[in-house]
Amino acid sequence: MQATHAATGAARIGPNAIIQTVGALEEAWGRAETQGFLRRMGRSDLAERLPTTMVEEQEFVTLIAALRAEAGAAEAGRILARSGERTAGYLLAHRIPRPAHILLPLLPPATGLRVLLKAIAAHAWTFAGAGRFSYTVGRGEAVLRLADCPECRGVSAAAPLCRYYEQCFQTLLQTLIDRRVRVRETSCVACGAEACTFTVTWR
Repeated sequence: MQATHAATGAARIGPNAIIQTVGALEEAWGRAETQGFLRRMGRSDLAERLPTTMVEEQEFVTLIAALRAEAGAAEAGRILARSGERTAGYLLAHRIPRPAHILLPLLPPATGLRVLLKAIAAHAWTFAGAGRFSYTVGRGEAVLRLADCPECRGVSAAAPLCRYYEQCFQTLLQTLIDRRVRVRETSCVACGAEACTFTVTWR
């Protein structure tokens, strides 16, 4: 089974990409150092007021680029992974209906994944921006694809970079499908791939 979503209209993304990255920065660096970083990158406004509505996708791309320039790819990856985890936590608490929390874990993992990923694909515009999300589900493995991924757009790297999306997907799927779920980015646009690919296993 495969479902595909392509973004339409202006490239915008949900505010949690910004909110949770700033939150992860404050966890790692403290508020004062985070505010200093935001001022240096020309976004001192984020130190005082975080967005509450959809934002231009480029704001997230620019924040990631500034973070990598400031802290290096490894530290940025750790912070973005935490941001992805925090984003998933917000979605689980505020966007995923309570019946889904109860019913999805009762289904066989492949079946639950098909149900959940169909819903995620329908709302992919909230996290993919101008990117294109698709997925396939097999018996013991699923593959998520994000073409034109915002997290690595315009970047070249020797290894996959997209820790935000990797950890967000993993936290959602571990909570709603099976605690054994592991998500690993196995190919990345930054490494020359056509799409960022996340392999999901649960055995």
